[in-house]
Amino acid sequence: MKKLAYYLFPKYYQKTLLSRSNLSPALRQYLLKPLIDKKTPIKDIEFLVLDFETTGLSPAKEKIISMGYTIIKDLHLLAASSRHLLINPKQSLTEENVSIHQLTDDDLSQGVGLNDAMDQLFSEMRNRVVIAHFDNIERRFINCACQKLYKINCLPMVMLDTLKIETKKMMNTKGYIQSEGLRLFSLREKYNLPRYKAHNAMQDAISTAELFLAQVSHMGDSHSIELKDLMS
Repeated sequence: MKKLAYYLFPKYYQKTLLSRSNLSPALRQYLLKPLIDKKTPIKDIEFLVLDFETTGLSPAKEKIISMGYTIIKDLHLLAASSRHLLINPKQSLTEENVSIHQLTDDDLSQGVGLNDAMDQLFSEMRNRVVIAHFDNIERRFINCACQKLYKINCLPMVMLDTLKIETKKMMNTKGYIQSEGLRLFSLREKYNLPRYKAHNAMQDAISTAELFLAQVSHMGDSHSIELKDLMS
């Protein structure tokens, strides 16, 4: 029922959440800002490009161990805004985790707690549209963290997915989807972008930001593109 209220009456749902007393100051400030209208031209929007590294794919069982982000303003990547945050999962990593992310238990022991990491994220998300590549990961882990910390199942947010943007383009131009070509490094190659090392959250966020700007550039006049045109 709460999910239905979120999708059908987002402003009412947001107001309902603000009535709670258990919100952190950062989350309250985030919720006080209305979501970006879908008819807003993208040239007028600030975007937060986000990437998580996690111990696995199931938010209910796994943990976020690092967060990387960068900002797009005026359809330009603000490189100086890029940040990389380590998050202490308060559990030991597996050998597979270490081999993939190149992060160790000692590294993450110096990281911040989940509540501090989410507060930083809420501050960065305020009055911005979030971009991710395969947003299923970021969206589900954000909602799971909100459930754990604040008993909120669905955080109001507007999120774009560079994978879905490309999927929509394939369907419009070819009538079918080439799923093997939708990975981040494959799409960067398609748009003649340099290949970066994967599985570093900040680098993946920058890679996604560059891909998004390349996708927009290939759509023609960016001044005529509205947010709704990029949503699935």
